[in-house]
Amino acid sequence: MVDQHPGVAVYNPYVAPQYGPAVDPRLRGVVTPWHRKQSVRIVSAVLICAFISLCAIAMLLLLGNSFGIGVLTVAILAAFVPVPILVFALLWLDRYEPEPWHYLMFTFAWGAFVATLAALIINTTGSALVKDLTGQDATTTTAIFIAPPTEETAKAVPLFLMLFLVLIGRRVIHGVIDGIVYAGMAAIGFAFTENVLYFGGAYVEAADKGGGSDGLVALLTTFVMRAVMSPFAHPLFTSMTGIGVGLAAVTKSRAVRVLAPIGGLLLAILLHGTWNALATRQNLLLLGVGYLLIMIPLFIGLIVLAVWLRNKESRLVDTMLPVYVQHGWLTATDLTSLSTIASRRTARSTAHSYGGGYAAKAMQEFQLAAIKLALLRQSLVRGWASEDYGNQERELLSILVSRRQYVATAAARWTANHGRQYWGWAGYQGLHAPYADSGHWPRQGGPYNSRHGGVR
Repeated sequence: MVDQHPGVAVYNPYVAPQYGPAVDPRLRGVVTPWHRKQSVRIVSAVLICAFISLCAIAMLLLLGNSFGIGVLTVAILAAFVPVPILVFALLWLDRYEPEPWHYLMFTFAWGAFVATLAALIINTTGSALVKDLTGQDATTTTAIFIAPPTEETAKAVPLFLMLFLVLIGRRVIHGVIDGIVYAGMAAIGFAFTENVLYFGGAYVEAADKGGGSDGLVALLTTFVMRAVMSPFAHPLFTSMTGIGVGLAAVTKSRAVRVLAPIGGLLLAILLHGTWNALATRQNLLLLGVGYLLIMIPLFIGLIVLAVWLRNKESRLVDTMLPVYVQHGWLTATDLTSLSTIASRRTARSTAHSYGGGYAAKAMQEFQLAAIKLALLRQSLVRGWASEDYGNQERELLSILVSRRQYVATAAARWTANHGRQYWGWAGYQGLHAPYADSGHWPRQGGPYNSRHGGVR
């Protein structure tokens, strides 16, 4: 990207920000926890990617061997149809404080390859054991009693892993919305691969009996039932686990931290088992009644809950960031521009108009850092701040300073060239770190506590 505004410092979005000119000296001795060290992150990422890749190759070989390349390709294309719509819905829900793309990709890939492979092995083994013990077909028993706990537990693994990171101080999940989003991504990935299995299986079974045309009809029928009528089934089930994990991530109660995730998982298993029980009856009237009386109300209720929580989350700017206005890091105009998604979009568009793409990128990172700062401040106020709170706050404040400097410089340059002020930031004088200079570090109250890096 070429900056079209000469005289403005070139902004490189891929370079880590430098700290502001004055850092609270009380934070210089804070040690970075082991789980935030770069070496730990790199090793963890490599191991996780390798494990998921092996599972993906195993699934591809199993499905390819069962269906053949041609049928597998058609099944993959059909299974992919609802994926963008469902992912877009989750990203829309998560747009106020977007989750890191690599975490979203991790949960999706886990659901698509690891969870499906584990479920396929356990369900097949369990079905064979039940058949050997009873001497009867175990399809219904597997669908109702084996598949739901197996699949929901497999999909929940990345959520529980993220909850573990939260409990040791690396806050990946900030609330129920994050739990729903990550649960939904894992479920969408799982449903994608499972649909490939069902679509390909329906085609092969029908084609063996009546030919390719019958196979296509069977695939289309299965597509309508799974991808059109109930594409949200898996995300709905697993979102119960996500709600439980989200609640556990933001509570001080040890009982809630244990019971909420377990309760969410059990509710997900119950819903999954109930839906499978209706489906295995092969009664369209019964299935339709269950769809209208159970699935649709739950789905609407989840949407209402998610939107309400997102609106509540958006008010964090008004409740958590005024302390930074008092100390000069932000202005009242900043809070207004951060309060809604529409105002944030307008601010980015304005920055782009006088500073180009780099200014818009800097504005976007300024906004995201401010939202994360509000969430971080909430953890302090509510009592679940991690031990390296001070380091995290300092890092976010340094991003605010550096991004503000760039955008304000671009605005000042535009003003100088055009002879008039374009926007509020052009006249902003606070390009330093005010309360760091004066030695005042915003706190909730009480004496300095080194456990939280200077705040309590």
